[in-house]
Amino acid sequence: MLVLASAVLVGAPVRAEPVLAAVQKRGHLLCGANGHAPSFSVVDAQGQWSGFEVDFCRAIAAAVLGDATKVHFVPVSTADRFDALRQGRIDVLTRNTIDTLERTTGTGVRDAAVIYLDRQVVVVARDLQVGKLAELNKGTICTLSRTPYATAIDDWFGARNLTAKTVLFDSQDALYKALYDGTCRAVSQVMAPMASTVIASGQAAKYIVLPDLVALHPLAAYVKAGDDPWYDVVRWTFNALLHGEELKVGMTTADAERSSANPEVRRLLGVEPAFGKLLGLDESWAFNLLKQVGNYAEIYERNVGKGSPLGFARGVNALWSEGGILFPMPMR
Repeated sequence: MLVLASAVLVGAPVRAEPVLAAVQKRGHLLCGANGHAPSFSVVDAQGQWSGFEVDFCRAIAAAVLGDATKVHFVPVSTADRFDALRQGRIDVLTRNTIDTLERTTGTGVRDAAVIYLDRQVVVVARDLQVGKLAELNKGTICTLSRTPYATAIDDWFGARNLTAKTVLFDSQDALYKALYDGTCRAVSQVMAPMASTVIASGQAAKYIVLPDLVALHPLAAYVKAGDDPWYDVVRWTFNALLHGEELKVGMTTADAERSSANPEVRRLLGVEPAFGKLLGLDESWAFNLLKQVGNYAEIYERNVGKGSPLGFARGVNALWSEGGILFPMPMR
């Protein structure tokens, strides 16, 4: 009987430690990132990371650990990013990853928050003398493998009884090298990493972005499926960034706003105990991320907005009250 019991115990699956507890014990967050997407996720020669998605990971670290610097960025490719998440090599994935049904149903990963909406467009060599996407009918468009880009191109052309051949590349670097050396005369991707990559190359004058919208893609932060408390932490970190913008609480105002008479502000900043305990965090979790990283507007503007080389207007990524579609879920 004792031998049988031992065999059963040995064969029993070992349950993984909850991610929140693992991060707190480890003392740093493991963030799966790109590293080659300027303005979103890039690492410089000194090993310093920057970008919109990098700042979102720092916000999570500030919420969970009280320190936005306690993040280890783990470079992942389009091919291995979801495996890295499922296997626990990263805690959260923010690698300019589009949110789709196929990626979130029965795959072992979940979309915790849509953090940015981007437009898929096509850039072409200026000397190709093409002004509209339809002029590429029966032509070739290069894009990234293991992404929804090729399907979106097929859908766009198919809806107009046109056709285009797609050539797939496994990495961002290989895709744009093909553009620069003339192997590809047309490349399709979402606008932000495309524009920042071409600008960073110093060759922007040689290319134009066609005006046609191929598709609108939601970029999400992903977590491993089955860990609801960690899903909640990532989801509500994003909502705290939006609430901070809506209530005008950010890096320069967070300290002063702790004396605010506004009960919403006081609850958000943990002056009045409210939400930290529900998330398994300190009551100052939202104060820490807003003070150290900033609210959504601050993150947007310095990485892809007016304070960046891209200079993108907020557009659909503005709050609902400013003409966009972003809306923080109620914190109550």
